[in-house]
Amino acid sequence: MKKVFLFFASAIAAAGLCISCTDLSGIEERIDTLEEKMASMINSVMALNENVKALQAFSQSGQTVKEIRQEGNVYTIVLGDGSVHNITVENGPVLLDVGIDEEGYWTLDGKRILSDGEPVKAVGEKGDKGDKGDKGDDGAAGNDGEKGEDGADGADGAAGKTPIFGVDAEGYWTVKYDENEEPKRITDENGGYVLAVGSAGGDSFFRSVTVEDGYLTIVLASDPDKSYRLPIEAGFRIEVASDIAAILPGKSLEIPFEVVGTDASTRVFVEAHGGYEAVLKEGAVVVTAPEELPADGYVIIKAIRNSDSSYKAVCISFEAGQFSCVADAETVSKEGGIVNITVTSNIEYEVSVPADAGWIRPAPETKAVTVRTVSFAVDANEGAMRTALIKIVPVIGDAQEIRIVQYGADDVVFEDVDLASVAKFMVSGTAAGAAPVAMTQTLENEDVFAFYAGLQAGDMYIGMYDGEDASLGAIVPAEGDGINAGQASAFDQDFVLAGRHWTVPAAGKYRIVLDRASGEITIYDEATDLQPWSAVFHINNLEANGTLKTTITDKIYLYGDISWSGKAVTLVPSSADPQVLYYTGDALNFTRVNFKTGVSAADFEVIAEGKESINVSRIYTFAPSDKSLCVSINGGSNTAAPINVGEWTPMSGGSDWQRGQYFHPVDRYDGDTPHFQATKVKFILDLRNMRVKLIR
Repeated sequence: MKKVFLFFASAIAAAGLCISCTDLSGIEERIDTLEEKMASMINSVMALNENVKALQAFSQSGQTVKEIRQEGNVYTIVLGDGSVHNITVENGPVLLDVGIDEEGYWTLDGKRILSDGEPVKAVGEKGDKGDKGDKGDDGAAGNDGEKGEDGADGADGAAGKTPIFGVDAEGYWTVKYDENEEPKRITDENGGYVLAVGSAGGDSFFRSVTVEDGYLTIVLASDPDKSYRLPIEAGFRIEVASDIAAILPGKSLEIPFEVVGTDASTRVFVEAHGGYEAVLKEGAVVVTAPEELPADGYVIIKAIRNSDSSYKAVCISFEAGQFSCVADAETVSKEGGIVNITVTSNIEYEVSVPADAGWIRPAPETKAVTVRTVSFAVDANEGAMRTALIKIVPVIGDAQEIRIVQYGADDVVFEDVDLASVAKFMVSGTAAGAAPVAMTQTLENEDVFAFYAGLQAGDMYIGMYDGEDASLGAIVPAEGDGINAGQASAFDQDFVLAGRHWTVPAAGKYRIVLDRASGEITIYDEATDLQPWSAVFHINNLEANGTLKTTITDKIYLYGDISWSGKAVTLVPSSADPQVLYYTGDALNFTRVNFKTGVSAADFEVIAEGKESINVSRIYTFAPSDKSLCVSINGGSNTAAPINVGEWTPMSGGSDWQRGQYFHPVDRYDGDTPHFQATKVKFILDLRNMRVKLIR
């Protein structure tokens, strides 16, 4: 306490404080502050001396590591000699730059520490070798003589000394080499004393601790180039490459591990948490992830050596796997060049090049933490156009393919064709199956071609053919290979050989709509597919009568002079849109017509009381769009709106006035006056845009 008080007193004096009989509160506050600083300094000095002992132990030749434990940034290291050292790893300023030079002497700020004017050894010197024993007398012929006695042991080398650092009452660094000796102040290169209190030092001593390839490597904070590398004894332990593994939902991952130091009594177990499943196999654990990755799932590998009750465990946690690759170029000139494939992944993967593609060779790579560039050199091509499929195969998940196409010696370059000259568009690729499937040119728009059928998982492109079935190239994605389900995307043209394609992710029914006029394609999967037209309406247009729902998929009823009780006709949905329906049967002859859903097409959501019977009140009608457009026919009471054959005509849907209004085909006009006449026609209903077209 005397020393502490003297330290406080000296600090107060240095601060120029005047003490009066009435100003004790301020002094008490300053004393509390000094006590806090003193306590912090004591803790720092104690940690420093622990680290110095550890440093000396790490410096001993032949030293090994038995055990390593970590808690936060504190490492407990058990050495082969049984000594235990707790060291703290921080990347901050150094409290005191203590080290050991190459000859085994203690240093401070890179200069040797002197004791009584002499440098101090940190590592003991090796003792002199003992004298060789006298040679034994030769034995009788045929028998070796007895070995001579060993010579006397040489003298032990000088033992290394461990400095014990401290701070004296006036705040200067001190050092001693024995608990019983008096500490001496440390001097700098100019002979001045080194002040500890109030200096800008920190608490760092060791920068990092790593374990790799059976060695423990410890790096000093004061010198990143100075490290100690100690072999780890082959004790009982479980070794895994990492305690964090990347995995994909619903996929299985094999994680290799090794139990070191086993005997016949050793047993290994595995347990899984958070929805994961784990099964042991020889040298590995196979982990299967749930369909939705949990935030706290993990797997524990346990090993018990019953012969000595040793127990080890390793916990493996998981992160969401990421894997994607993009090529900067897939088409190469005849001169050759470099193709770079950027792979973004936290999953291990392999790169596969076909054996017959010797013209593609690995090239120097660039690397990043999570992004790797896989590069290939493509040789010059003096022959015909050629292609090869490079595969990037992750350990889990689906492989990605990059097709490399190189032009031939004639340097043919693909030129876009006039799409209006294309006679057939064919859905092609592995997704289409054994043979390409023709797309249908829609009746509602001659520039729109559609496909509605099943596809397999695989690649898909649209082949183009002229009237002689000669290939004109292919419709391919303008960017990437994703189908962008339900969204219109721009397309491009290329050689069929180029291998540019959309990737169909899974088998199912797909709708493909290609608009050659706009240069866009839309690919619908089952989740984004277009739905048939439906309407919800009230009986007789009165809410009190109840609510009905009707959906049109393949049938409509014609009312008018063709049948006043309703004539059912079958419709064919357009491949491009189920809300566009064709009547493709025999041409119909009528003067007046409207289109009704018919009661048989109604799904009753709510039936008003007393209205369970089926009658005309439950009909939803498509009629001219504007009641005012309807005019008397031949001076009669029935009205109809003119409709020109071959033109789209707007219409209205409802269950009110629409039921009494009709369309009437126009045969000819006298000026603005239409002449109505019965006409044999077919028709298209476009319910999405509420319009109708009569066609011959």
